[in-house]
Amino acid sequence: MADCLDTRKKSKCSSRTNRGPKLRTWFWCFVIKFLGLPCIFSKCLSVDITVASYPAGDINVLYGQPLEMFCVAENYSSSDLEFTLSGKRLESEIVNSSTIRLYIDKPEKQVNTYYCKNTKTNKNCINRVLVDSPPPDVTDFKCISNNLESLNCSWTKPESLSAITYNLTFAVNGNFVTPPCTHNNTKKDLTNTRFCVWDSNSTPRYRQQADVLFFTLISCNVFGCNSQNYSIDHFSIVRPDPPFNLKDVKIGTHSVVLKWWIPNNIVDFLHCGIDHKIEYQIAKIDNTTFFHEVNASSLPAKNRTYKFQLTNLPYSHMQYEVRIYIKSKKAPDSKEFWSDFSYKVFYTDSERPRRPPDTTAGAFDRAVFVDRRVIYIYWKQLEEYEEAGANFTYKVLVSQDNRTQTLFPDKNKSLSYVMLNSSLSSMDVTIWSFNQIGSSLNSSHLYIPSEKNIRSLGLTSFTKLAYENGTYELAWGGNKRIDNYTLFWCQHNSTNICIGQMNFTVLDPTKSRYVIDLPRDQRYQFAISANNGTTTSGIVWAKCDISKEGFVMYRFNMHLKYDAPGKSFVNLRWEMECVLQDGIITGYNISYCPIVQTSSYCDKSFGSKYVYISNPKQMNQTIENLLPFRTYQFTIAINTIYGQKTVENATAVITTSEDTPTSPVNVVISDVRNDSVVLSWDPPLQRNGNIGKYVIYNNKNEFYVDKVSGTDISRRKVILTGLQGFSNYSFTVQACNIPIGLCSKESRPEYVRTRIGAPSRLKAPALENNPDKLKWEPPEIPGGTVDRYQIKIIKDDNPPEIINTTNLSYTLTHCEGVVSTETYQVRAVNLDEDLYHGVIGNAVVTERSSDNIEEFPGPWSEPSTVACRSRDGLTMIIIFMAVFALVGMGYGSIKIYKKYRKMEDIKPVLPYGLGEPEKDRTKFPYPEWNPTNKDEKPSSDEMLLLPNSKTNTVSSTETKEKDDNCAASDHTDSTALSDSSAGQVDRQISTSDDSSNSSLHLEAEVDKGDESTIVQEDSSNEDSESSRESSPYFSDKNFKKNPTSGYVLPVVNPVSGYVQSAPAPVKTSPMPQMPNPQPTTSSYVMAGLPPPLFTTRPNPAPSSGYVMPEDVQAKSMSSFPKLTPTAPKEMGPESLPTLPTLPPPVKPSADSSYIQLQSLDSLPSLKPSVRNTVPLKPPASSGYVSQGDVVINKHLNHMLSAGQLAEESAILDPTMSPDAYCRFSWSTDPANDNLHSLLAESPNRNVSKN
Repeated sequence: MADCLDTRKKSKCSSRTNRGPKLRTWFWCFVIKFLGLPCIFSKCLSVDITVASYPAGDINVLYGQPLEMFCVAENYSSSDLEFTLSGKRLESEIVNSSTIRLYIDKPEKQVNTYYCKNTKTNKNCINRVLVDSPPPDVTDFKCISNNLESLNCSWTKPESLSAITYNLTFAVNGNFVTPPCTHNNTKKDLTNTRFCVWDSNSTPRYRQQADVLFFTLISCNVFGCNSQNYSIDHFSIVRPDPPFNLKDVKIGTHSVVLKWWIPNNIVDFLHCGIDHKIEYQIAKIDNTTFFHEVNASSLPAKNRTYKFQLTNLPYSHMQYEVRIYIKSKKAPDSKEFWSDFSYKVFYTDSERPRRPPDTTAGAFDRAVFVDRRVIYIYWKQLEEYEEAGANFTYKVLVSQDNRTQTLFPDKNKSLSYVMLNSSLSSMDVTIWSFNQIGSSLNSSHLYIPSEKNIRSLGLTSFTKLAYENGTYELAWGGNKRIDNYTLFWCQHNSTNICIGQMNFTVLDPTKSRYVIDLPRDQRYQFAISANNGTTTSGIVWAKCDISKEGFVMYRFNMHLKYDAPGKSFVNLRWEMECVLQDGIITGYNISYCPIVQTSSYCDKSFGSKYVYISNPKQMNQTIENLLPFRTYQFTIAINTIYGQKTVENATAVITTSEDTPTSPVNVVISDVRNDSVVLSWDPPLQRNGNIGKYVIYNNKNEFYVDKVSGTDISRRKVILTGLQGFSNYSFTVQACNIPIGLCSKESRPEYVRTRIGAPSRLKAPALENNPDKLKWEPPEIPGGTVDRYQIKIIKDDNPPEIINTTNLSYTLTHCEGVVSTETYQVRAVNLDEDLYHGVIGNAVVTERSSDNIEEFPGPWSEPSTVACRSRDGLTMIIIFMAVFALVGMGYGSIKIYKKYRKMEDIKPVLPYGLGEPEKDRTKFPYPEWNPTNKDEKPSSDEMLLLPNSKTNTVSSTETKEKDDNCAASDHTDSTALSDSSAGQVDRQISTSDDSSNSSLHLEAEVDKGDESTIVQEDSSNEDSESSRESSPYFSDKNFKKNPTSGYVLPVVNPVSGYVQSAPAPVKTSPMPQMPNPQPTTSSYVMAGLPPPLFTTRPNPAPSSGYVMPEDVQAKSMSSFPKLTPTAPKEMGPESLPTLPTLPPPVKPSADSSYIQLQSLDSLPSLKPSVRNTVPLKPPASSGYVSQGDVVINKHLNHMLSAGQLAEESAILDPTMSPDAYCRFSWSTDPANDNLHSLLAESPNRNVSKN
């Protein structure tokens, strides 16, 4: 039990307000005020605020008792005190000079705040006053047991101003169980319901088997407690759980056997037993909220398992839902005591359909051709609940012309008809209902007459008038020779075929009008047939479908057409298939409006317009003043004597052609930065076509192109970048229609100045002296107001020093404290102190969010450097440089002078025997030819020094390179000749002979200068290879091997002492050797002779290679070709032939064809002092080539413009100096020789020709 007694604390001056007279209380406090502790009344809740109230804090007053309060203020007058409630002053009485009293005899129930106020200091002392009664009685206490598993008792808290606590307990065998249940408020802020719950696990435990429950409810507040007792019949408040494991045991065509189980707690503890409630619902027939209730009173009260046979189910093969409820027999028949339901869904078994479909005379339609017709046979379908089985359909048996065929309708189309191709004769039709069990026992019959009899009953026009309330007025042309009419109707569709249910009725033959009411939520189409005995006209559909009261006219075949539209006009035409009597149509009304995108709704911003045509025979109309490239919807209505009628499908949607768009609108500049802005706009109000792009202009100059989709009508937004800070821009936007290439006018200009940004880069500062000063130019792009400039000074490798200035120059001292260099850089700086960051114009701007000044420095300029070395150091550097320059110039002058003197003493020296002997000309075929004469040709000896290859003219560049190579030789000083030297040159001993002990190996360099040179060199390489084979000087057959030693023996003419020419090598090949058409070049130049004239001549015939002394003159004369006057080809030194590339030296071998040049002066018998034209004989002891043996020089081409005998042998003087040539090498080392030295044997030496 909760302690519900009054536990209010007692204050120093308080007493029970319900004890003793009021005066006693007031008097006792007054005595304490003046005789006790007066200072305690100057504090409000122990806080000194110059005013206090008594009693302090919360005041609880029992309803019916008076309210008494005191207000005290030390050092203030009682006139300065007052009591207030909700801002209103309350009447009070003065107790003394510092105290007032509030007294209310019988206050109302309330919870209010009272203020004791000091008007001087405006301080208040607050008291919360509660006036209420003890808790009232609970009137709706109730309990319910959930399946005897838990007990829930609940009640509603009565209205009360004070807080109430509840304790609930129940008694067992006259003793109350503990602990009590305190109320549990689940939704404290939303409901006043309180409840307590006991179950088998709670303390105290729920007593499930008790027949009666005794409860005590105690409610308490600050004013007292209230106790109430309740007794409840336990089993009358039980709400069972639903039955479980409900199943169908046996299903028939119209019945089912059900079985279910009862919860265990109900069977074990509920002694009174249960009641059942059974309901069922038929799917697709009954309303979803309606159930058929079954009498279940025959079921026993206390069973664990139940069976029940549900009979008299109306339809077979139908879905049913069964629900079963239970409740305690003692519980009232209230929804809260019935359990939840268990349910079962099942289908009853199938059976044959109980009846066939209904049909009637004339229930067919036809399409007639020349010798056949297509028949549509109709009937009225059975309802779905009559199908009685799965796979339901209809079976149609057609008998015609002694033939019978069975047809079934197409389930994918409709079960109302079948279609067949037939002849024009009559037929009998029998129709059954059919499912998987079988056919209906009965059948329907339809007779279709021949086509000749059908035409005799043809009907005239059939007209329908439809009203908005679902009423239809039908009229047709009558026929007196019939028995009756059959009127058909079904739901409307675009074809004259009834897809859904076909309905019909039979009318009297005297009628020609009929009114029928049908549900207005559907549209219907009508047909009629005329019947006379077994003859019938078949179905005739209503074509002139006219509707009244604004209802859409269906089946009124009217077509609205149009010609090609223009930019602002369109020509409409219409046609009608239905012919009405004159006077029914009084005119036409055309309405049109622009539609929203692809919908059929009119654009409300334009509204609809109308054109009325009063002439009913006019069938066309031109509509003008349309907007370009707008989609319009045109609808035509007919004015009839029944009013204006809207025709179904008499609508046309037309789009006018394109035109120039209007200007874009709502151009807005936003998000302005120092290098970009955001420009947005709406498309033109009149697009007049597909806009493919928007062109943005700045001050009439194209700035940006925004390409868009032709169907895009959204607001556009682009970011324009690449702008300059603190610069003015004027943007306009133009819309362009791409297909027709027309653009709108530019929109209204929008002006803006961009935000302050960084300035552009400055030029390098200029340095000035006397006085030292820096100067620079302002930035080309300010980007702002250029508030200051910064100078960065870097002295040597020290950290930079930054100096600020507002001028375009700065005075300073160069090189102050600098050892090496001093660098200067400048930049401009903008300061953003503006409230809007410098942005002005027609732009959406935001104010500065902080007071911080933003700084925008530009990039540093190119550096200007000052060399800061001291003047003394610079002077010394200049002196040293001058001294070194003078020394170098002197040394160079001396070297040049010595070189010049050395070159001045150079005289050309030809090898002995190279020139023509002065006195002896007998060896020449033509003694009159003088080598010293420029007009005469060189001698045979000189010709033999030329390359034995075809001549080729070389470029001056190549000749120059070869001359340079020649000049680089060790023999240059003794072999360099003037180009003008044509006469006889005195022979002198070369000064370089003694030192010429090393071989000079020449390699041809590939000139990469141009393509022609490369080709020429390739050709030269090819000729060089062929030259080695064709020239006797590259062939090892020119020299015979000593049979004893195996070394090569030279072939020497015994008379002249010259080396005989070797026969040209002859290759044994199955194919003849083709002459090489490419000329071979050579860089050998004959010293002391003018440039020879070269002509192309055929290769010489092969010879034996031996020249006998007696045959030289005659052979030369006989084989010399006939000379004819030939224009000499002018050639200079640059056109001399070049030498083919020689292979590098290889290890000597017996068969090596490499020819090495060696100094002839190395032979003891060929000293410079000896000038003997007859070669010396080598020692005959061994036949070996010694270190001093002579090696034959490389052959030269013996081509001459005057001609040379093809068989003439090449003869070299072994005593001539090799210094007369530029390109050759020699060696005194026999290990490098690959040819035997020349053996000066007896002139009569016999040499084998093998």
